[in-house]
Amino acid sequence: MKVEVSRLIGEKDYCEQVFNFFIKNKTIRKSNPNLFEKHLNKSLSNLEFGNFILLEHEYSIKEKLKNKSFYDWCVVIYYYTIYHSVLALVSKAGFESKNHIASICALIYIYYHKRNVLNEEDIQFIVDNLHIQREEIEFIASSKGLRERASYGVDESFDFSLAKKLQGRVVDFVNKVNEIFENEK
Repeated sequence: MKVEVSRLIGEKDYCEQVFNFFIKNKTIRKSNPNLFEKHLNKSLSNLEFGNFILLEHEYSIKEKLKNKSFYDWCVVIYYYTIYHSVLALVSKAGFESKNHIASICALIYIYYHKRNVLNEEDIQFIVDNLHIQREEIEFIASSKGLRERASYGVDESFDFSLAKKLQGRVVDFVNKVNEIFENEK
């Protein structure tokens, strides 16, 4: 099934259809919600490593590998930081996924659509604790394309400003996920 990410965000019925497709073909499965913390820790580890590589461009990379940069790898590392944060949220809801689009679909369906319509209590929970907005969901989806270009592309160059911008957005998103974990302890 070809999934249109923009439709997942804008059309609840389409998102539910895609989510159910992934459930039916077992791309998304019921799981242990306690994996949340492991995924969050992996996300934080990736963030720390991405920050280290970005910072090393000013020091050892600059000195030892003149005229080289690894900003594309910073983008890849930051993408996986985001992805493990998504997996943390999906597992917190009792599911697991080994597919990026399925994981994004589950996140959108569960945290953007489904919990916003169940009842006033669920909506308040999201407003008070999750703070996941359309912009964050769009950011996650667009980061996958950026990661693919950084991993597989050869005609595109990545620079410090792009890696630094992505770093800031990733830190904000990981902090939101961490807040969810802290609020539910």
